[in-house]
Amino acid sequence: MIFKSVVSKLNRYIYVGVLLFLLLLTIPALFEDSYEPFVVLFSIHFLVILFFVWCFKSTYYEILNSDLHWKSGPFYGKIDITKINKIEYHKGIYVPTLCKPALSHRGLIITFNKYDDIYISPEKQQEFITKLQALNPNITFKNSPYVE
Repeated sequence: MIFKSVVSKLNRYIYVGVLLFLLLLTIPALFEDSYEPFVVLFSIHFLVILFFVWCFKSTYYEILNSDLHWKSGPFYGKIDITKINKIEYHKGIYVPTLCKPALSHRGLIITFNKYDDIYISPEKQQEFITKLQALNPNITFKNSPYVE
């Protein structure tokens, strides 16, 4: 089953702001005597914008058999659900994990193996947690508004 990443309003505004800022940075190069600075700046900014859009449109999480597959732009990975120890609900801009294939500041920190963790933000969090718990009933939950 595929779970798309939820996009918070704050992150949506930040992404649009960054994209507009990059486009605005290209404008002064139009007033140079040659078009080389414009072509170089536009090319770099266009590639950065494509990267943002790619990540924005292709961030999702998929549960296949006993694995959790995640993808965000060119980045992807797989987690064995039987190795998941803890799921912690997190709300805030600062996320204390290194790997964050998520588009929202409200999501789940999944701890697996012994010290590995990942931050994700599936749209249907309660359904996502239920699926994971059905495959691994030993998962402990912390700060979850869905699990009593």
